[in-house]
Amino acid sequence: MLPYTHDPAALALARGDALLAGLAHSGAPALHWYGAQRMALIIGSGQRLHELDGAALQAAGVTLHRRASGGTAVLFAPGMLMQDVALPVGHPLYRSDVTASYAWLGAVWLEALTHVGLTDLSLVSVAAARSDGQQADPLVRRACFGGRSPYEVLAGGRKLVGFAQVRRRAGALFQVGLYATWPGAQLVDLLALSQEERVATVDALATRVVGLHELTPTPPPHAALMDAFAAALAQRHGVVLEATPWMPSEEVATQAALDRFAATKPG
Repeated sequence: MLPYTHDPAALALARGDALLAGLAHSGAPALHWYGAQRMALIIGSGQRLHELDGAALQAAGVTLHRRASGGTAVLFAPGMLMQDVALPVGHPLYRSDVTASYAWLGAVWLEALTHVGLTDLSLVSVAAARSDGQQADPLVRRACFGGRSPYEVLAGGRKLVGFAQVRRRAGALFQVGLYATWPGAQLVDLLALSQEERVATVDALATRVVGLHELTPTPPPHAALMDAFAAALAQRHGVVLEATPWMPSEEVATQAALDRFAATKPG
């Protein structure tokens, strides 16, 4: 378990890339918790720039970055808790099937959130995710949290914990995020939509996504969530997290990846 960091977006993304480089160098699994230093919009590897409102991004002072994983826009916001997990090929939790590989992660998160007192939790089934993908409003799916992937965690039927994944020859990087407060209106304001579409999209997302503050008047602090995840991981899989510093090879890889994840213009 690497030290918690509070990073600007480019550095946070570069650190994730460095975990994949670490797998190739040492084969050691790793977990990194982090938060957002300031607001940034992170788009998926294949998302089109014309879906964004460049003027709104500039006016709001929000930087734009493209991540290595798929999906659509995520608002990297202060108060958000994020997690990267790197697993080498051959690790007991690694699965070659991309969909099945999320199953352990969803189950551990479900148990961790139960430990901190949240209720009415469930995991998205494979069938439900496929059905949702066929029926969901295309505008809603411009926000990554508007879609549903197998084994993501729902609270009261709304997405609380979102997943993404990057795969390389040496292993897989799982990227996880959950919001203290869901910033739906702020995110939608940065998309290239008409005013009518903005209102409809914000309303639709509010029925599909939730932040911790909406679930309980006293949301668990990040430290409690991290401890609960570690306890659930140990209980379910016998995996014990051990605090370690970044390896020199990971530090070098982080610096090498910074330019790749630097802020870009929306077009």
